[in-house]
Order: sequence, then structure tokens, then C-alpha cells
Amino acid sequence: MQKWTICAGAFALAFSGHANAQDVESGAGETIELGRIVVTTPLRRASSLERSTSSVVVIGESEIAQSAALDLPSLLKTIPGVTATSNGGLGADSSVSLRGTTPSQTLVLVNGVRAASATTGTVNLSGIPLASIERIEIAKGGHSAQYGSDAIGGIINIVTRQGGLCADGRDACGSVTAGVTYPWGGYVSTGVQGQSESGLNYALGGQFFGTRGYDFTLPSAWGHEPGPNGFLRGSANFALSKDLDWGRVYADGLYARGRIHYDSTPPAANEADTDNFSGKLGTRIDHSENWSSTLELSTALDNASNFRGSIKGDDFGTRRYGVLASTQKSFETDVARHILLGGVEAYRESVSGSSISEVAYDRTSRDLTAVFGQYSVEYGPLNIDSGLRYDHDGQFGGATTYNIGASYELIDGLVARASYGTGFRAPTFNDLYYPDPFTPGNPDLKPEKSRSYEIGLTWQATERTSLDVALYRNDISNQIAWAPVDPGDFFGPWHPDNIQKVRITGLEAALSHRFSEEWSAKAAVDVREPLNRSEGLHGRYVIYADRFKATAELTYSPTEQLQLIGRVLYGAARYTDELNTARLPDYVTADFTALYALDSRSQFKFSVENIFNEQYETKAGYRAPGRTLDFSFTRAF
Repeated sequence: MQKWTICAGAFALAFSGHANAQDVESGAGETIELGRIVVTTPLRRASSLERSTSSVVVIGESEIAQSAALDLPSLLKTIPGVTATSNGGLGADSSVSLRGTTPSQTLVLVNGVRAASATTGTVNLSGIPLASIERIEIAKGGHSAQYGSDAIGGIINIVTRQGGLCADGRDACGSVTAGVTYPWGGYVSTGVQGQSESGLNYALGGQFFGTRGYDFTLPSAWGHEPGPNGFLRGSANFALSKDLDWGRVYADGLYARGRIHYDSTPPAANEADTDNFSGKLGTRIDHSENWSSTLELSTALDNASNFRGSIKGDDFGTRRYGVLASTQKSFETDVARHILLGGVEAYRESVSGSSISEVAYDRTSRDLTAVFGQYSVEYGPLNIDSGLRYDHDGQFGGATTYNIGASYELIDGLVARASYGTGFRAPTFNDLYYPDPFTPGNPDLKPEKSRSYEIGLTWQATERTSLDVALYRNDISNQIAWAPVDPGDFFGPWHPDNIQKVRITGLEAALSHRFSEEWSAKAAVDVREPLNRSEGLHGRYVIYADRFKATAELTYSPTEQLQLIGRVLYGAARYTDELNTARLPDYVTADFTALYALDSRSQFKFSVENIFNEQYETKAGYRAPGRTLDFSFTRAF
């Protein structure tokens, strides 16, 4: 009852702003024009967030700074449409997915570069520190027509700090942050950015984070070892760019090295060293005012070495090298603006290492090439976006995907949108060639395929009130599932096959309102029905998929120096087996953040995540973080 009281009270307060939205006036009868937000992720080019034809969410620096989260999964879990699953706390194996799809069906990029492991198909989120992030763009729904494989549920593009002139116009600036946490740990981060006399924009940053952690697993979990699971990570990021008479040159990168302790049955490995890097080098050539071409070279590395003292465990590595060439041309007719974009993309994925059995992969590399094109038209209040892409994979052959979307401004500030897209996911190296004889891969797997539909409405009712609502459906076929070779022998050999069909339908709604200069609130609901449509499982819920999530946030700024933020999250029960005979309980967590500016360049932050120490799991047998405290000081220069 206490959980429901807290949740209901927060929502009542947050939504009360909607009834009073029409009472807000801009003063003196003037019209207020809100700033235009530009995103690059959905269409692989700059476009207006307000007129997007698909659902897009942007998390900016201020939202990251105000959050009580210490890592990326904790930050993303409150966003509608995002499901976060973790095998414990800081540093643990964690994943995120969009709109009920699997983590490997959600494409995660770092500055537009694929960051996923080619063996597991997921991203080491522990290797992406919040201190390095400038913003996060989340594009939901099928986007394979723009990005190819894995974008069935959508795209999460993490943009690191890009540099340039400081917010106050200075040529150079920076900051240093130091903090302590409970469970006991600490961190220090620093960063500088600016523009040199020659016009070179730069950003450099680094962070070190360490924590004693806590015991991730429950005593009933397989491999449980009593004692805390610690985590260490060092990271560095950079970005360089320069505008020239003929265009622009740029480069950026993010590197992280970490060590994590986890639970496993002796003598199996219970520690891992990880190395991750994502980076690119590019140039843009401006042929004319409305025509430009881009060439980018990119690389991504993902290594994990597992061990227990001198005992060696699994050792896996991914190398991905890619090239992207595109050209964009816009032109205007009497009644419309037209934008054409076309390009080619190619990359090679290679893997190294072996399983604990020391048997190597049968194949260690594959090539992918693609050609794509997009056409957009802006006709007064109507925007139309379309895309077509053909991918050729060296392992399974070709896949053609396409999408089309439209948005229409019904009245000032009220925009309706609709979109349809197809998608696919290529099997990972583990799916195809996993070398363990007890769980061998299946080289005959076909790619997963999807069809996604969405209709939505965005309403900027006033300068202070906004609402976004979306209805969607995603049909997935040939979904890869690992199952026992002998259905009656759960403890026998397992292998993957294209056996699943899934239909996911859902509703997302997000409302924000500023009552006054001191008070503001946000609330969101995420209702979803992720159903298995496979033979023998028809009508069952997909395992570990969110079915209902609700969040509310209240901000109070009594002075210019002090800001107080409270957040509540309710997560409904998740099923942990395909027959839906077992499930994890629902849960309610509450977070609090206090920010105090000592002066214009100094700030204290105190935050508590999971204030009431709610005991819950997002993965069976693994404790989610309990009450977590963070106290830090930031000095800008």
C-alpha cells in the first residue's frame, strides 16, 4: 500500500499541471517561439525534433547532471519505451532495449559508430561513463532503412562531448568533479573544451571510477559467492573538428578499461578485464550551399578476458572497421523543399578468443556492404520521410529494408505523425559459431525480420506544457531463440534456431509542465503487450519484457542556487520463463537529487537512488542496486 501511495501521489501532482495549462500566459500578449531542437540520429542527417516522423527522445547534459544515476542503465531506465536489465550493480553485465525487443535488436551507437560486441550482440554499457556524454538521442521504431542490422526496436545514439566555444563565449573552459558514493566508492573526472586561434574545436576528458560494490546474487542463484562485487574503470574521450572554406574535418573517440568482479561456481572465472573503444575520422565537402558529401572511417573494439586468479576463463574480442560515404542534396520548388540523401557503407567484423573449452570459432570474420537512399519533402505543414536500403552480409546473403513516415502540423504546436518500417537483425557470431560443444552455434540461421507501425501526437500546448503520445506495433519473425536440442532434456545440449514469432503492441505518453519559476513536473506511462506468437507459446508474454512502467518527477528551485528533484518509478512484474509460470515482483523506487551552486563556478551535488532501499530484481537471481548515495563537488574554470 505504501508503494502505491507514493506512486499515486507523485502522479497526481505531476498531472495536475495539465488542467491549468491554459492559464499560462507569455506576458503582454506576445507570441513565444520555442527554440528548434535539431537531431541527427533518425535520418542520419540534421532534422527538426519537433517535426520528426517517428518517436525521438533527447537526453541533454542538464538532465544527466540532475539525475541520481551513477551509470548509463540507471539513467535510461526511466525513459518511456526503454527496458533496462542488469545482473547486479555498477559494472555488472547490463543491457537496454527499446519497445519490448531484445537488447541485440536495439542498435547502440557511440557518436554514430556501432559499439556492440560481434559475439554477444550487446554493448558493454559499463564502458560508457556519464561524465563523457553530451547528449543521448533515442529513435524508437524500425530504422534499418537508415542503419541496417539490429535497428528493429530502434537506436540509442550516445554523443560524447564535441567541444567548441564555451557557453559563455570563452575560447577555453573546463571542469573537475570529485565524488564519493555508498556502497563505498569514489570517482574523479575532468574535461576541457574550446576553440584555438586557428579555429580548431576540441574537447578532452577523462574519468576514474571505483566502488567496493555489494553482493550481486541471491543465495539461491547459480554460482552465488558471498561478498561484494567490486568495479574499477578508467576512461578517456576526445573530439577534434575544424571548419574550412570547403567543408569540415572531424574526429572523435571514447576508450574505457574496466575490471569487474562477479559470482561464479569455483573454479570458473569470477573476474573480467574489459577494453572498449569507439572512434571515427571524417570529412565533409561542401560542393555548394545546398549540396555536401561526407566520408567517414570508423572502428570499434570490444575485448573481455575472464579469469579467477591464475585460472583462465572465456576470452573474447571484437574488431569492427568501417567506411561510410554519403552525399546530400536539397532543392526547392515553388511549393516544397526536397532533400535527397544517398550513400554506401561497408564494414568488416572479426572476432578472436575462445570459450573456456579452448575451442576457437569456425569462422572469425565477415563482411557487410550496403547501399541506401532517402527522400524527404517539406510541404508547408506536411513532412514526409522515406528510405530504402539493401544490405549484403557475407554469411547469409542480402536483406532489403524500407520505411516511410509523415508528420503534419494540425495547428500551431500540435503535430500528428505516422510511420511504417521494416527491419532485420543479422545473427551474431555466438548464434552462428559459438565454439562450446555443449552449446554450439547454428551456421544455418536466417536473419530476424520485422515490420513496425506507429502513430503519434506531439502537442506544445504552451511554452510551459508539452505532451507526446504514441501507439505502436512491431511484428518480428524468425526471432532467434536458444533451446535444448532435446526439448525434454533441459540440462542437455542447447542450440539456437529461428523458432520464435513475436508481436509487441504498446502505448507511450509523456507530459511535462512548469507551474512557475520554482515548480515543474514530468510524468510518463509505458503500457506494452509483448506476446509470443510461436507454436506452443502463442499468447505467452516474452520473458523479461516490461509490460507496464510509470515515472513521475517533481522539481523545486526555491532560489537561483538550489534545485531539488524527486523521482518515482513503478515497474510491473516481468515473466522469467517462456511458459509464464514464474515472474519477478513489481517494484517502486524513489530517487532524490539536490544541486547547490556555491558560486557561478562551483556546485555541490547530493543524490540518493532508491531512497527506500527497495529489494527487487530485473534479472532472476540478481539483486538490483539498493539505496545508493552520491556526494560530489564540481569546479568549473
